[in-house]
Amino acid sequence: MTLLFDFFNSDDIADDAMYYFEMHGFLTSLVIQPGSLTTSQIIDEIFNHKTVDDAILNAVSALQKEIEQALLNAEFPDVIQAGEDEDSLTFWATGFMQAIFMHQEQWFEKEPDLVAELTLPILNCSELLDEELDDVNLNDEVLEQMADTIPDCVIDLYLLFNTPENV
Repeated sequence: MTLLFDFFNSDDIADDAMYYFEMHGFLTSLVIQPGSLTTSQIIDEIFNHKTVDDAILNAVSALQKEIEQALLNAEFPDVIQAGEDEDSLTFWATGFMQAIFMHQEQWFEKEPDLVAELTLPILNCSELLDEELDDVNLNDEVLEQMADTIPDCVIDLYLLFNTPENV
C-alpha cells in the first residue's frame, strides 16, 4: 500500500482528511461491523468530501479487502511497524472509534458488555476518553498492557460480529 501511504504523506491530500493510520483503523472497524455506509460515504469520511483520483479510490478499496482477508484468517491487520511512534497507534485507534461512534447502536446491540470490554483498550489508546475518565491515573505499564491487547480484541470483535449464530 505504498501508493496510499505516499499519498497520505504528500501535499496532495487535504489538511482535514484522515491520517493514513486513522483511515486504516476506520476501515478495520467497518470490516468488523459494516453498518450502512456506502463506498461513497466511506470515501467522503476519509477525505472529508474532497475529490481524489481513481487510483487512490481503488487503493482504499484494496486495503479494505486486505484488512477483511487478514481478519478472515484470524490475523490482526497490523499496519504499524516496529519503531513507529505511538501517535500511529493513537491515530489508528481514533479512526477505529470514529466508525464505532457512527454506528454505536449496531455495535452495542449484541453483547453490549462484551463489546464495551473489547473496545476499551482501543478507546483508551484513541485518547478520546471523556475528561472525567482522563483524570483516572493509569500508569504507563497498565496503558502499555492495554495497547498490547488490541490485536486480540480486534479479532474477538470480528468473530463476535461475523460468526454464524449456530456455531
